[in-house]
Amino acid sequence: MKKMVLLVTVVVFSGLMHAQTEPLHLKTSVPLPDIKGDFDHFAADLSGGRLFLAAEEHKSVEVFDLKTGKHIKSISGFDTPHAIVYSPEKDTLLVTDSGPEDGNDGYIRVVSLKDSKIVDSIKVLAAADSAGFDPETHLMYADTGGLEAKMDHTVIAVIDTLSAKRVNEISVDSGRVEAITFEHDGTRMFANMRTKGQVGVFDKKSSKLLKTWQIPDATENVPMALDEKNHRLFVVTRKPAKLVVFNTETGEAVASLPTVGRADDMAFDPNSRRLYVSGGDGFIGVFAQSDPDHYNQIAHVPSGPKAKVSIYVPELKQLYVAASAEGTIPAKLLVYSVE
Repeated sequence: MKKMVLLVTVVVFSGLMHAQTEPLHLKTSVPLPDIKGDFDHFAADLSGGRLFLAAEEHKSVEVFDLKTGKHIKSISGFDTPHAIVYSPEKDTLLVTDSGPEDGNDGYIRVVSLKDSKIVDSIKVLAAADSAGFDPETHLMYADTGGLEAKMDHTVIAVIDTLSAKRVNEISVDSGRVEAITFEHDGTRMFANMRTKGQVGVFDKKSSKLLKTWQIPDATENVPMALDEKNHRLFVVTRKPAKLVVFNTETGEAVASLPTVGRADDMAFDPNSRRLYVSGGDGFIGVFAQSDPDHYNQIAHVPSGPKAKVSIYVPELKQLYVAASAEGTIPAKLLVYSVE
């Protein structure tokens, strides 16, 4: 009898320890029954407590309460919205819109959040899609053109978010560009040259391509994140599904691990030294950084159908993931607390 009590105690204690060490806990699941089709990227307004999500096929940007996940409103008027940049100085959103399917133009739509309406449209090349934002210069970098626009190269349109004007263009020798990110203590910009299986390293001031880093044994590199303190750039590929880590001082790939499939977003938290990768295969991969050259997967968390887009808000320690509708199961916003 004593042995049985001891065994039960050990099992219960072990279960509690396991629950306590889970890196993600599903805090809220918000059903979105009226939204069909895929989602694209998020943006957050921390001071205003708002979360924004591009609903591609619904042709809208959905607005949520950042803390609770409660759905607030839907902003319409888009053709196919993709990436979102929030400008706190103007209280506006700048949204890449690939334009109508039969059109030759794409747009950066400017949304006034005071009126929740599109108030301006900056014409760019067709197939405007992913984007990066450099808060130090207030510049948005949006990829346009490329294979979806029947072009053999991509043009990054550089938009001043304060004036809502296009101020530069960068031609890139790749049929698709994804996930642009920036150094804050340095002068470089990194961009995934997706159809080349390369990372492009650019000078932020001159916009010139400095060098390219070839991704070993993988292609279709989509999401990207930067650990600037430790000089590491994280890239996730789709063919095959891998997390690849580059030393940004040498350009050498120092680590490679399998990860979730069809990933579209990734975040690195320097405080916990963890990576969160959201995959369209219905899982979130959580990786721990032992040191700048060594990583291990610590969790494989179920999410939902085509739940490939996400955003991590470190100030709230919350990870937001959008899952598409599937059959009778409605689309959902999933809010995870990070342990």
